[in-house]
Amino acid sequence: MKSYWIKRIVRLLILLLGVSVLCFVLTALSSTDPAVYIIRRGNLSPTPEMIAQVRTELGLDQPLPVRYFNWIGGIFHGDFGESVFSTNEVAEDLARYFPQTLQLVVLSLAEIIVFSILLGVLCAAKKNKLTDHIMRIISLFGICIPPFWLGFLLLLGFAVEIPIFSVTPAPGIVGLILPSITLSFPVICSTVRVFRASLLEEMHRDYVSYARANGMTVNRILWTKALRNALPPVITLFCQYVSYLIAGSAVVEKVFSIKGVGNYLMNCIMAADANAIGACMLIIATLYLLAELFGEILNRLLCPWRKEESDVA
Repeated sequence: MKSYWIKRIVRLLILLLGVSVLCFVLTALSSTDPAVYIIRRGNLSPTPEMIAQVRTELGLDQPLPVRYFNWIGGIFHGDFGESVFSTNEVAEDLARYFPQTLQLVVLSLAEIIVFSILLGVLCAAKKNKLTDHIMRIISLFGICIPPFWLGFLLLLGFAVEIPIFSVTPAPGIVGLILPSITLSFPVICSTVRVFRASLLEEMHRDYVSYARANGMTVNRILWTKALRNALPPVITLFCQYVSYLIAGSAVVEKVFSIKGVGNYLMNCIMAADANAIGACMLIIATLYLLAELFGEILNRLLCPWRKEESDVA
């Protein structure tokens, strides 16, 4: 077991190194030149001499390996470089915008956990009944609907037609209710179907037959016996969605005019801000890898008797 976790940590470090290289290369080889954006921001017409001067000031004239090691070396010291878009330090911008996105993501995660478990158990208990069929239709709708369209529908319905919420961002948790629903609804619809299938699979196990023979009701078996064993696939899927929620918040924050990391990332992409884009991509990818590792640890704590395919390999 010790050697297994050592391999997992080494794999995590290798993946983080690969992600950092990929993030840097994708931003460095972009067709949009940050120097041109900076010159045009000053209402000037870019000339080759001006572009060359700005590129030299930004260090963009150096070879890619040198630029990468300078960038990654700064990250180890908490320095992500200067943002072309905001002219501030990227770390300073992230410290300003990340708390708002974090609140949105945490609220969305809470909704996903609560509703996925409750609706998953309900669908499994009401298999092939009216409730299950209704939830199947809602799930298909939620999986297919684009988040930005869902956000506009929620704004139209609950901020314009029925003015329960405000169109403009409201302070506190009230202003995050509609954005969190927009962000969590597609994930809930996907997770409910996976959880339902996992629960129904567990209901065909021998221990369930033994429990039913002892007089236990279906609902009690679902909550006390099958629930724990059915959680690992859902936890794996849930942890994979953590980075999606952060990256997907870009569209939601644009729709609801929330000043978070997602909105900041979209603006930086338009400005070809390599430092900010690379930092955001690296943070999102790192959170994904850490969430994946956390999900695997949690699965082993919940069901230590399960043998993963990776153990055999």
